Amino acid sequence: MKTMPVPLCVAVWLLMLLLAPGRAAAMNLARVETRVDDAVARFGVTGKGVLVAVMDRGIDWANNDFRNADGSTRIVAIFDLTDDSGANDPNNPYGIGTLYSADDINAALTGGPTLATRDAEGHGTTTAGIACGNGANSLNAEYRGVATNAALLIIKIVSDGVPAHGDQPAEAAFYDPTRIPTAIQFATDTAQSLGMPCVMTLNIGSQEGPTDGSSALCQAIDQAVGPGKPGLVFLTGAGDDGGMPNRAGGVVAQGQTVPLQVQMGDAGSLVVNLWYAGTDRLDVTIQSPDGNSATYASPASNNDYDFEATGDFTYYHYGAVVNSYGSTNGERQIYLELTGPTGLYTLSLTGAQVTNGHFQATLNPSQIWNTAASSNLFLNDLEPGSIWDGATAFYNICAGDYVIRTNWVDIDGNVQSQSGEGLIGGLWPGSSVGPTFDGRPGIDVCLPGDSVFTTYATNSYWETFRFNLIQNGGGFYGRASAVSAADPMLAGMSALLLEMNPNLDAAGVKSILQRSARADADTGAVPNPMWGYGKADAYNALILAAPAPQIGSVMVNGNQLALTFSTVKGMFYEVDRAGSLGAPGWTSIANKIAGTGGSLQQTDALTAGPGQAFYRVVMTP
Repeated sequence: MKTMPVPLCVAVWLLMLLLAPGRAAAMNLARVETRVDDAVARFGVTGKGVLVAVMDRGIDWANNDFRNADGSTRIVAIFDLTDDSGANDPNNPYGIGTLYSADDINAALTGGPTLATRDAEGHGTTTAGIACGNGANSLNAEYRGVATNAALLIIKIVSDGVPAHGDQPAEAAFYDPTRIPTAIQFATDTAQSLGMPCVMTLNIGSQEGPTDGSSALCQAIDQAVGPGKPGLVFLTGAGDDGGMPNRAGGVVAQGQTVPLQVQMGDAGSLVVNLWYAGTDRLDVTIQSPDGNSATYASPASNNDYDFEATGDFTYYHYGAVVNSYGSTNGERQIYLELTGPTGLYTLSLTGAQVTNGHFQATLNPSQIWNTAASSNLFLNDLEPGSIWDGATAFYNICAGDYVIRTNWVDIDGNVQSQSGEGLIGGLWPGSSVGPTFDGRPGIDVCLPGDSVFTTYATNSYWETFRFNLIQNGGGFYGRASAVSAADPMLAGMSALLLEMNPNLDAAGVKSILQRSARADADTGAVPNPMWGYGKADAYNALILAAPAPQIGSVMVNGNQLALTFSTVKGMFYEVDRAGSLGAPGWTSIANKIAGTGGSLQQTDALTAGPGQAFYRVVMTP
């Protein structure tokens, strides 16, 4: 019997980033463009064994797209955080919201008591459909999402307010950002109890807050999915505030007064959120369209704050310790809510005590679909950027949105189109962009969310707009767009990555999506604050995500060696031998070995006489 040293397994990763095919003129434009279909075909990934937690406006829980072949639900649970009627139920340890189990859902699906939760608007259902709808209501699953076999966890976190429609009652608006950490905790608790990797997507957000990753919300995100927490990923998109002059910034010198002009074109409420160094003291004068003005001194210390209210505005000026977003950035905050007449407001900043002088400000609401006359905007000291605060968490994965379709045929056979969306392949003008206030690009990758065809909620408000229901969709499918469509596409892709490699953490998934993205004439040189690292590519990402082969066993029987190693379906492997680690090269004993997703064995005939041999397994695309 010949004795040998323990063979070395050297995992060599040979990455070849493949060029994307031309855009297909088919219903599944987004899946083709992102190469999801190619990835599924080669690697066999479907999201199986992965939990996708959708934090949105609810779901059409009876929809076939979220059911198994036997009719049972794919939804693990629904947590309605807009309804506290079940806050004290024994199955609810969180003390808020109402919980529905999979058993509750299945009972309702088979004639038992119905559920009080719904997706009145339709937004949450499109999010779930894009991320992991199985297309069961369409022929050959034409309108399926990305991770079609993933399990769903639904968390209703917000309502935009929906009018009564058909036989459906109105739904009141609801938004309490302090409940988002509970939603995150519920998702991570559920994933842990099920032993499943989890992708969380929070499909809400408009610019506000410190926008530098320091808010309480960003801290909660980063604590949930930071490094060393394998199998947990969080996504929230950049927002829909792009294309408008809604961010400003500048420098105020000691004794200088800098006027910041705000056009309020839309009657209602308009919020100016301004941040500056905690070492500075800026006094504030506010002038309304009617000429009335008031001047307020800066709080004396960073532990103090000032509150003022008039018929035209509500004003808070916080010291660095007491800001309204739980930020740890050491900056002071001015929160000004304009509620008076439309017209020109001027916020003048005077340097009472200045060592830094720099300030940054956002305006909300301020979005491109408003007409010029009703637009809210800054008129001077403009700065680039429009990303919302939650998306600036350091371990969040942030999607932007680009255009793939501007024309479609509706359910009644009418050709529809939408103007002002930008060029096919180009960034959607309303997609929020970076940089963050602390200078990071903000965007990770962009996806073709404008527009996609996906699951519509039965009896939802969106379903009443027949021009958005698509031809051959049977009334079950319609158009979705903006960053709200791009974000869940990226969530579905992340689920595919975690299926292939559940040991990836958020930082790993983020890096893979960045490195695998494609740049082209639309994106320009990347990374940049508009496109991040380019256009997301599922095929390239899965190649990068494949875990390195591991040697399972080495057996020697006479002059025959048998080496067992792990594989990934769709990848190829080569087994090499060398007489010593200092050898000038390796000799291939087998190549183009197709991975099966299980272990494979490779044999080698040993040379007679004393000696040693070293082996490595090389993974190739």
